Amino acid sequence: MRMNYRIPLLLAGLAALAACAQFGVTVSRVDYAHQYEPLEVSAAGGGERQLKVVVMGNPFGVPQSELERAVVKSMQGRTFGVPVNFAISPTNTDPSRDFRVVVAFNPEGVRDPGKLCAAESNLPSTESEKGILTLMGAFCSTDSYLSHAVARAQDVGGINTETFDSLVAHLTLSLFPDENPHRRFDGDTGAVLVN
Repeated sequence: MRMNYRIPLLLAGLAALAACAQFGVTVSRVDYAHQYEPLEVSAAGGGERQLKVVVMGNPFGVPQSELERAVVKSMQGRTFGVPVNFAISPTNTDPSRDFRVVVAFNPEGVRDPGKLCAAESNLPSTESEKGILTLMGAFCSTDSYLSHAVARAQDVGGINTETFDSLVAHLTLSLFPDENPHRRFDGDTGAVLVN
């Protein structure tokens, strides 16, 4: 019996889009490197391990540490089938995997979220255009990305709002799919084929 693996993914995607529409969040420019491997992500940041999060920019006028805590709180439990523990200052990282997540709010001078992995210092935030807040994110291995995406929302209003939570959550969901989209299953043999 041939099983279609795309139907559950399609349904999950539709549910995510409906939730995005509820708070006016859009996710775009999602890209995955062929090297993205969910099991490796889980090994690096799941169980007792923690995955480092770097937050750049701050358009909210709150202390950076407060923004960082809000981002990490909104990221927790927002991966689709890939258990990950996020932390600003991880105490138990995997020394064999140099992974981190970089997120940037309205980053000045950055158009490609894949460039976040090579950013060596904090990127200042630019003013929101027409009230739209842009959040770029990249899941990085050393100085290159394994996944990246851009999420946007209008009238976020602050770090303690449902719109902020939804913005960060949907970016996180986009960065950590449970399957690399570059791979597909052969329904007859069960083999994983790489495009």
